[in-house]
Amino acid sequence: MVETVLLAHDFSPSSERALAYAVDVAQRSGAALHLMHVDQTAEGVLFEGGQAPPSDELQERFKDRCRTSLAPHPLSPGDEQVACHAVRGVAPAPLLVEKAQALGADLLVTGTEGRRGARRLIVGSVAEEILRTAPCPVLTVREQDDADEGSPYVEVEKVIAPVDFSERTETALQYVSQLSSLYDAPVQLMHVVEDASLPSVYEAKSSKVQARAAEDRAEAELQSLGEPLVSQGVSVSTLVRRGETTDTVVQATGEPGTLTVMGTRGLSGVQRIMLGSVTEAVIRASSGPVLAARISPSDAD
Repeated sequence: MVETVLLAHDFSPSSERALAYAVDVAQRSGAALHLMHVDQTAEGVLFEGGQAPPSDELQERFKDRCRTSLAPHPLSPGDEQVACHAVRGVAPAPLLVEKAQALGADLLVTGTEGRRGARRLIVGSVAEEILRTAPCPVLTVREQDDADEGSPYVEVEKVIAPVDFSERTETALQYVSQLSSLYDAPVQLMHVVEDASLPSVYEAKSSKVQARAAEDRAEAELQSLGEPLVSQGVSVSTLVRRGETTDTVVQATGEPGTLTVMGTRGLSGVQRIMLGSVTEAVIRASSGPVLAARISPSDAD
């Protein structure tokens, strides 16, 4: 159950869009909503004709800006449900992760930059570090493209969970159940069968036969995974596709009204530089929100 939500707020377009989703989650769940801003102006640096403001003034300025940001929404900094936190620091991600740990946050919400071409290979350094190190699931919301129209918030109409039947699947399904209830939305469980690569010289039609059998097994397994959800009254459908995993998942999860839930491997040390190519690709491309939940390093062994 979501009881505490922490939003990383830097007033960028993606952050303002993330705010809308954070407010919606807080409204639906009754959770406390914490907005946090990390000011990267160093002490002693000139700021608006003088020195950088002291911490208490920084806090008041942030609260005023939050009041403006929240004006279109049903919550305000004056509500008991809302808290605003402003700190000064060089590296935002570690401070946000530290705050999430201190609050016991159940969800950390952050915007990610919308990038095109080669620049789109990068999720965004702050969001990327948060995704790798946060102690709780992270909901990412990408900046809208110029071609996108309408409200920055699009109501969640479907929850989709791409699964690979590894330990990540169990992690993702824990949150799928909660989110489908929160949004009263149907769930789609998805799996991609990689194209078979055996040359046809080994056996006529062997690749097609193997792929068909794999699809049938995947469909049966998805049906089995969906049974506990169905018993809870959730509408569940399944989708098995054949192709290259990353591109196929991206194509199936990119709609604005789709909330994608993905389990990611929890790693430590140097290995933590890798989040997961499929998850990163979905976050970069999806017009809808993406929730990434890491399994713990011990569970990954």
